[in-house]
Amino acid sequence: MIRAKTIMTENVVTVKETASLNEAAKLMLNRHVSTLMVTRDSKPVAILTENSIIKGFAGKKAGKVKDVMSKNFFIINPDTSYAFIIKKLREEKIKLFPVIENGKLFGIITETDIVDATRDLTRFHQVMQEVILTVFGLVTAFFLFFFSPLGQSLRRSLA
Repeated sequence: MIRAKTIMTENVVTVKETASLNEAAKLMLNRHVSTLMVTRDSKPVAILTENSIIKGFAGKKAGKVKDVMSKNFFIINPDTSYAFIIKKLREEKIKLFPVIENGKLFGIITETDIVDATRDLTRFHQVMQEVILTVFGLVTAFFLFFFSPLGQSLRRSLA
């Protein structure tokens, strides 16, 4: 069974809640991410998305991460199943899953990670289907030959 630890991104980009929105935006640009985990003492306390930063700049009243960060996120552990993550994504529209181990941020699963894992599973299933079809084809060909007039005459000549 696939677990969170096998599909998560380990090097999570984090920001302090006291950082400015400008610093957070530059961090997102430099690290090519759309979400930052806001941490305090290596523990996640909130998330900061591109939309949060845009709202902060548009409102012009928020200058710090703590003014626009969202404390509403769903924590999972490294052994959480892929099926559970997919269920939460579908039913509750959760798009970001911080992975916590021993109270500390261990990794993160984003929609991109889920899409990549789904693509890999689909590719694996396609390969398995091709293998099964090949084996089935070979077995079918063997039996068709074995019971054909040519196969019967060959068996008689060998016996």
